Amino acid sequence: MENLSKRLVSKSIEAFIMGIEIYNKPTIKYRVEGFSFFICNAWELMLKAHLINQNGEDSIYYSDSPNRTITLESTIKKIFTNANDPLRINLERIIELRNTSTHFITEDYERIYAPLFQSCVMNFINEMEEFH
Repeated sequence: MENLSKRLVSKSIEAFIMGIEIYNKPTIKYRVEGFSFFICNAWELMLKAHLINQNGEDSIYYSDSPNRTITLESTIKKIFTNANDPLRINLERIIELRNTSTHFITEDYERIYAPLFQSCVMNFINEMEEFH
């Protein structure tokens, strides 16, 4: 059976592609939100695979709840320790958008989000290549 890290990377790539596909369909009105859901999932899976490779499988689980994996926010803080890192700031802004979209309605400011998303995509590709 394929190891957990490789499975996470594979699913991460699928989530990344789904995000890109949704964003590139102009007839979908929920594409900003959909992209944010899938890109956050892609990052979370990819970064958890990196943590496993660096520190073992236990590193992605809460110590007091061994059946529950850590959040994307926790994963980011473990890997990108500089709170002023532009990559981390970019991810945190997209997480905010995802969280708002999950629990409420986001305004459709696609022109505002497009550069944020573009940076996120480039960062994802670079980090995927570096980590995996």
